[in-house]
Amino acid sequence: MRIFHSVVIKLQALDEGVYDFYPGQKVHSFFLDLISKSDPKMAKLLHDEKKEKPFTVSSFLGLNVDEPIHINKHSFYFIRITMLNDEIFDSMIASLLEKNALRQEMKIGNIPYRIVEIFFDKEHSKWAAHASAQELFLSPLESNLIKLRFHTPTLFRSGDEHNRYPVPEKVFFSLLRKFNKFSEFKIEQQIEKQFKEISILERKTISKRVIFRDFYLEGFVGDVIFKVPENNQELLKITNVLADFAFFAGVGYKTTMGLGQIERLPIE
Repeated sequence: MRIFHSVVIKLQALDEGVYDFYPGQKVHSFFLDLISKSDPKMAKLLHDEKKEKPFTVSSFLGLNVDEPIHINKHSFYFIRITMLNDEIFDSMIASLLEKNALRQEMKIGNIPYRIVEIFFDKEHSKWAAHASAQELFLSPLESNLIKLRFHTPTLFRSGDEHNRYPVPEKVFFSLLRKFNKFSEFKIEQQIEKQFKEISILERKTISKRVIFRDFYLEGFVGDVIFKVPENNQELLKITNVLADFAFFAGVGYKTTMGLGQIERLPIE
């Protein structure tokens, strides 16, 4: 049974420094370096894949993504990695344990860190968890109101154009595409036609820009409550599964560099 994983890595900075631009791209490289220690071939495949990739990374958790990040020597920082198959997870664990990455200095950009601790479940971090596709389908939660918090800028790319709004069709189609690629349980692709029936009940979002080294991207962050027709049981089930899957998959463009990080929230 395939398991989706979200792990949080606690790092200690071994020097001070500043990230003048959004560090998601550097965290991306850090993760691939970690994988390459145990499986260079897998690291290359992950790097070269052009379409949906079976992982995401975060920027530094809890720090603003739209301003320079100052790193203090000896201070602790946290990053998050999600993996949509066990092979990547096993390779990462092999790097940490068999290849002694826990004892080695590793760099994110030009700043060196050491890995202090890894969290695998919500008892230790709200951003750590694991679940199978089967568990997502067996979840009793089938609310027709789905509240998602977009923690990092989220946008959707179509050709050279970027959509910077939480259009329900785009949000759930992004999730459906990833789910069907990486889950052993497949959802009928025709369901995407019904995503047009989903509306937005409430939206509290703002635009936020992130500066990469050579370009910038602008997306939205904030809370959105989506409303699914109560009389459509199939759509109700699928949207709830995909909303839970969003925690692991992220949504939209550049999720492998920290954009589109999502958390499902209870309806108050």
